[in-house]
Amino acid sequence: MKGENSLHRLSRRQLLKTAVAGSAAFTIAGLAAPSIARSQPKELMVTCGGGDWLELLKKAWFNDYAKVDIPINPQPYKGLAELKAMVEAKAWGQADIVLGSAGDAAMAQAMGLSEPIDYSIVDKSSLLPGTFDDNYIIVDVAASVLAWNTDAFPSGKEPKNWTEFFSPDLKSPRALFKGSNQTLEIATLSRGISIKDLYPFDITKALDVLQKVRDSISWYEGGAQSQQMISSREVDLAMLWINRADTLVQDKRPVNYTPTNTVLDGDAIIIPKGHPNKDAAMKFAAYMASPEPQARLTNLVALGPSNTKAVPLCDPARLARTAMDPKYASTNRFQDFKWLAANADKLNTEWNKWLLG
Repeated sequence: MKGENSLHRLSRRQLLKTAVAGSAAFTIAGLAAPSIARSQPKELMVTCGGGDWLELLKKAWFNDYAKVDIPINPQPYKGLAELKAMVEAKAWGQADIVLGSAGDAAMAQAMGLSEPIDYSIVDKSSLLPGTFDDNYIIVDVAASVLAWNTDAFPSGKEPKNWTEFFSPDLKSPRALFKGSNQTLEIATLSRGISIKDLYPFDITKALDVLQKVRDSISWYEGGAQSQQMISSREVDLAMLWINRADTLVQDKRPVNYTPTNTVLDGDAIIIPKGHPNKDAAMKFAAYMASPEPQARLTNLVALGPSNTKAVPLCDPARLARTAMDPKYASTNRFQDFKWLAANADKLNTEWNKWLLG
């Protein structure tokens, strides 16, 4: 797919609201155990994006899961506020599983909106540190990467790191996500903070970094918008969601990126608190956490696996396009989702105050 439609092929917002995997040969440990056989629905309602992304989900995961257990009935995405309303009203006919960003999953856990993951069913032994907690698991690995227009920056002339990206001496227009999540982290990294020492970060100092280049920032609120900005050269460089950057590269647009020294996040499974189909949902969680389905995802899109056993199953050329390729992984780190959840009110208050200032 080329042209404008290709810019909508893999929405990072959708990717932050979905998770996919698939394996025809996969058998879930304990699938028929009496402890999880209390109720068995005829299908599972799973929130996800639509359009081309939904077709990818079906190909990578949903169709296969129907072979090993029960069919998946895709539902419109539900954010944290919708999850809260659903749990409080016990409106279970909307979704059995909510797939959302890891940040939302951490918030849902802190707010008591999600069921604990049953780790006697879900095997976490090979999951990367930082990709699971009491009430959620992350099933793919995404990143915000430094990208540039190659017409504006010929090979060897591009900014090499976030410090150069945010330098006031660089007069080029740059695009950033209009939200505190990840934007404040990469601003902090530009100050020379070691990635392993990123949290807790100083919100005021991160905003000071942004203030110094404020007049050169163009904000985006969605993935397609960010792609259009950099490929049309409305901006010369950008913080892009990795799958969006990679789509442009694969479409031979004048864009390149580096998946190093950045923060990682991903798609997480959330089982609504008190849901009567939680046992069936837990089987699905076990499936998502396994290596074969995760490798299948990486072989379709520039998102790495959270299960270390999936790495050798990935096409090396595909893995190299993700932030989890061995030559990049050690330079990156997962967001501190617990810290972000605990400080969400302060982060959003200070962020919104700065935006309006």
